[in-house]
Amino acid sequence: MNKAFLERIGLPETASLDLGQILTAFYSTIPFENLGIIRGERTGLDEASLTEKIVNQRRGGVCYELNALLYYFLLENGLDVRLIQGTVYNHAKGSWSLSGTHAALLMTNEKGVFLVDAGFGTNVAGVPIPMNGEAVQTASGQFRVLRQETEEGTHLLQMKLAYEEAGEWKTGYAFCADQPIYTEELTAMQHKIHTHPDSPFNKAPLAAMRTADGGYKSLSPQSFTVTNSEGKVKQEIGEKEFAEVAEREFGLI
Repeated sequence: MNKAFLERIGLPETASLDLGQILTAFYSTIPFENLGIIRGERTGLDEASLTEKIVNQRRGGVCYELNALLYYFLLENGLDVRLIQGTVYNHAKGSWSLSGTHAALLMTNEKGVFLVDAGFGTNVAGVPIPMNGEAVQTASGQFRVLRQETEEGTHLLQMKLAYEEAGEWKTGYAFCADQPIYTEELTAMQHKIHTHPDSPFNKAPLAAMRTADGGYKSLSPQSFTVTNSEGKVKQEIGEKEFAEVAEREFGLI
C-alpha cells in the first residue's frame, strides 16, 4: 500500500521515511470525520478495508481508523510500532469522556519510545512525542507525555495548542503504555463509538483538519470555522452548505 498511501497524503515514494513529514502531510490531507458513523456504516478495521475507505475512496475517519491505517503503513516499512488505547479528557465537562475510546500508537527506535497520533482531531502534534516528558514544539503547539497514573491509564498526553490563549498545560487524554491492542479491541472501540449514548461521534456529522501552517478548519451542521495566525472566522451554515463545504474543504461526498 506504500505508493497509494503516499500519493493520498501528497508525498513522493522515496527510500527515506521521515515520520514527522508523513504525520504533517497526513493531518493536512486526511480529515478527521464521522460521516460514515452518522450513516450507520461500519468499516472493517483490517488493512484492506481501511485502505479502500481512506486511500482509494479518499475519505477520512476517526481515531481507530486513522491511526490503524498509519499503524499498518509504518509496520510495513519496518518500524517498531504498536496500537494503544486511551480516554480523552473533556474540558467542558471537567471529566473523562467515554472510557477507552481513543486509539493511538507507540513507536520504539534507537532514540527511545514515542507517542504517535494522527487521529486526535485538530489536536495532532505532527511529530512523534517522546515518552520521557520532554516537550516538543510544532506548528500545532507544544506537546508532552507525562507518566502519571489515573483511572484511565499510566500516562497523560498534555498540550498547549497554537492559536489558543497561552496558559497551563491541558490534558488531551490518558493512555495505557503497557497494554498493546489489536483488531479485537479496535472493533470493540468502534462498537462503543457507534452505539453508546455518551459517544461524542454518533449524534451529528463533523469534519476537522489541521493545516500545514498550524491552523485548522472545522465543520459542524451549524458552522464552518477557520482558525489561523490572522484569527478565527466562523461562518454559519445550513444543511445544503454543509455538504458543499464538506466536499470543497475536506474532499468528502
